[in-house]
Formats: sequence, C-alpha cells, structure tokens
Amino acid sequence: MRVGTETETAGVRAGVAEAAEAIGRSGAAEADTAPAEPGAAPAGPAARPVPPLVRATRPRNRRELIIAAARELFSRDGYANAAMSDIAAAVGIGPSALYRHFGSKQELLHAVVAEALDSCLAGLYPAGPGELDVLVRDFAASALARRELGVLWQREARHLPAEQYAELARRLHAARRTLAGQLTAARPNLDPAHTELLSWGTLGVAAGLAYQHVELATPDLVACLMRRVATAAPPRLGEPRLDAPGGRLRHRSRREALLAAATELFAERGYASVSLEDTGAAVGIAGQSIYHHFASKHELLATAVHRGVERLWVDLAEVLASAQDHAGALRRLVWRYTRNALVSRHLVTVIATEAEHLQEADRLRTRQFQRDYIAEWLHLLHAVHPAMGPSEARVRVQTVLTVVNDVARTPRLATRPGIDRALHQLGCELLELPEGPVPE
Repeated sequence: MRVGTETETAGVRAGVAEAAEAIGRSGAAEADTAPAEPGAAPAGPAARPVPPLVRATRPRNRRELIIAAARELFSRDGYANAAMSDIAAAVGIGPSALYRHFGSKQELLHAVVAEALDSCLAGLYPAGPGELDVLVRDFAASALARRELGVLWQREARHLPAEQYAELARRLHAARRTLAGQLTAARPNLDPAHTELLSWGTLGVAAGLAYQHVELATPDLVACLMRRVATAAPPRLGEPRLDAPGGRLRHRSRREALLAAATELFAERGYASVSLEDTGAAVGIAGQSIYHHFASKHELLATAVHRGVERLWVDLAEVLASAQDHAGALRRLVWRYTRNALVSRHLVTVIATEAEHLQEADRLRTRQFQRDYIAEWLHLLHAVHPAMGPSEARVRVQTVLTVVNDVARTPRLATRPGIDRALHQLGCELLELPEGPVPE
C-alpha cells in the first residue's frame, strides 16, 4: 500500500475542508451525491495545510466529504493504493465512522465513480435541441468541475463488480446518445458514422482533463475544443468490421507469444485478475516452462509497458529525421501516433490503465518517459504557435492523445475503414495545424 506524504494528505484535507465549508454555507443536508466544486487541478504537495475536521463534530454532509476525499485519493494514487484508513484520515474521522456510511471500499468506489459520472455528464442535458453553443458551454463547465472522471472511469472502475460496471456503462452510453442527438439536431446532414465519432470525440475532450495537471480558470478552452470536435467534417468512414477475422500468423518465439497474450489479457481483464498461469495457458505453455521466459507477472507487465513507450520514441525519432518543418513534423506525429494506437489497442489500454501496478522503479521511469515524450509535442507546438500559452498547449496535446486512445479502444469505431484519416484530421484541427496531405 502506498500511503501519501503528510503534505499530500494535507492537500486532500484542504479540498475536503473547502467542500465542507461550501456545503455548510448552503445549509445542505446529508445526501447521496457530492456538490459540484470549482474546476481545479487535483490538490498536490503545493496545497496549503488544513487541519482535519474535529472528530467530536458530526457534520451533516459527512457522506459528501467522504466521497470527495475518496475521489481525490482514488484518482491520484489509484484504488489499490488508497486504504480506507487513508480516506478516513483525510476526512478527520475514525474508520468505524467511515464504515457507517460505506460497508466496503468497493461500495465507496461505486459511489465515487457514479457521482463523478453523473456530475460530469449533467452538462449535456440543459441545452435545447440543436443549441450547440449552449451544449459545449455547459458540458465544458461540468466536465471541468469533475475533471477526475476520465481516470476514475478508465482506470479505477475496472475494480467494480461486473453488474455495477455494466450499469454505469449504460449511463455513459445513454449520455453519448443524448450528445449524438444534439449533434444531429444541430447538423441534420451529418451521417451516423460521423455522429458516432464526433460524440465519442467530444466525450474524449472531457476525459482528457483527468490527465492534465494545469490550472484552468474558466472552461472556455475546453468548450472551444469540444466545439471544434463537434463541428468537424471528417473524411468518409466505412462500416465497422467487428466480425472481421484477425491475423492468422503467430509468434514462433514463445517469449513473444507470452508477451502478446499477457498484453491482451491485462487489457481485457485487468492486471490483478490475470495470473502467470493464465498467460501460459493462453499460448499452450504450462508449469515451470513459463519461468524460462519471465520471472514474474511484474516482469511481463514491465516489458509490455516499456516496449510500448519505446515504440513511441522510435516513431518520434523517425518523424523528426524526415520532417521539413515543425508543422509537418506535428502532422506526421499525429499520424504515426494514431496508426500505432489503432494497431496496438491492447497495449494502449495497458499503458493507460495498468501502469499503476508496476514496481516503483519501473513506474517512475515510465512516468518520466511519458513526460519527456509529451514535452517533445509541446516543443513542436510552441514552434508552430509561439503565442500559445504552455497550459493551453498542454491541454491541446493531451486532448489529441486521449481522443485517439479512446477511439482506438472502441471497436465499433476503431474497425471502420478510414478511421485513421478521420482521427488524423481531428488531431490536426485540435492543434490548429495548417492543412496538408495525409502522411503516407
């Protein structure tokens, strides 16, 4: 278990204390959902120390305070690394008081994800039919207020029982259909394939906020990016090929076969639910033979993640070596990233959702690799748009990566012929790059 430092805990307590103060001023009674908070980057070591709530008091909004603390810890440290005692300490109560509200950590996770999902998606519903400007304004505001949703849904919701996960997924899909209906009302000539892509892409803008540690004083930039996606005119898309047969060739190397099987299993079932024996069985290797290739499940995960990250760096090096200018390099980089994500969707999923299970040294190295990789995108974007502020540039780059990743992990979209060109166009528009040919 990873326990946060004293300053980190103070940061969580600061957010909880501010929520308590806001709810207290409004006179809200204890309820099942937490109130909306101002959109801000997750509290971290720079947050000011605030003492815990006095245990002798029992505020009426304690359930909301618990959800707020758990939301912060789950999104920052991961569900597996945040103990119930950590959450209780952040709220300033004892474990027994916490268990009076939530019978288990999994029950608390469900409440946290459900609240974040409903609060974030609430902005999709007030707009009238076809009121696209109202839609993106309201959705941007609600998404920024619950910016943790992306990481909570994509990474932590996998720990929920299948029935609860399916119920929350139905809510998400219902919201996506509402968004699609709004796009159709605003753009009657939009074909169904583009409606599906642009609705998921708009949701991807909201999801990307969870991976950005920048302050956004207003939701204006988020609304701008959502509107850019919602009004895009991508190239033609073919019908999805969900039942198309996969490649029939397999690795002759047993080590490579194990690595490929593990990557797929980790992506589909989650690292914690897959054993080394499961991986061996998937390729017909049993018993001690597995250990001739990998010493542990941790080594399998680390090898997969490291290979995925290194592939990105190889692509980047090739792009820089062949580009004639910064804008051309970015256009080509968007293309290479898109193609890589579509071909290696399981690896994309593992890097996005399972890297928290890496051992500390590998996890720190992976995070540094990712920071350095994004820094290369930011350097190119600054050269193209020197007046663009660093926060805006970071938001735009992370939005492109998130939208591509989300579509790559959505089979109905990822299998459509032409999706690579459509994503490339969307990415270039989000970065406001000059028009140019699609790289070959």
